[in-house]
Amino acid sequence: MKTYKAGAAILAGQVVAFHGTGVTDTVHPCVAGTTAAPVGVALYSAAKDALVAVAGNGSVLKVCEGAGSAIDAGDGVMVDDTAGCVITGTDAAAAWWVGVAQEDIAANGTGYIEVQIQHVPQTGAT
Repeated sequence: MKTYKAGAAILAGQVVAFHGTGVTDTVHPCVAGTTAAPVGVALYSAAKDALVAVAGNGSVLKVCEGAGSAIDAGDGVMVDDTAGCVITGTDAAAAWWVGVAQEDIAANGTGYIEVQIQHVPQTGAT
């Protein structure tokens, strides 16, 4: 676990990342294609400029599903374009994967993942 400064309002359970502009020790809700490397999942809500504790790899935490499509237990999950949420992982494009679903997660619902942050290249990319 590490404490960061909230660069924007953050909700408990949101996946957070460094912003694309990269400000030291400052995180934002993760948004595919906008934020840089994810760092983990916020343990509680925080207002902009407040401190927020973030749990990283190996932690099991509740997150939100953002695409409106259920996730099965055991599926890898990746950053979504809905701020702070995850979707079922795919290798159709290079992406930041943030963990593995520990249970079935209903569309637009919440569920537990084990945090395992890694960058996954697009299939066939060299």
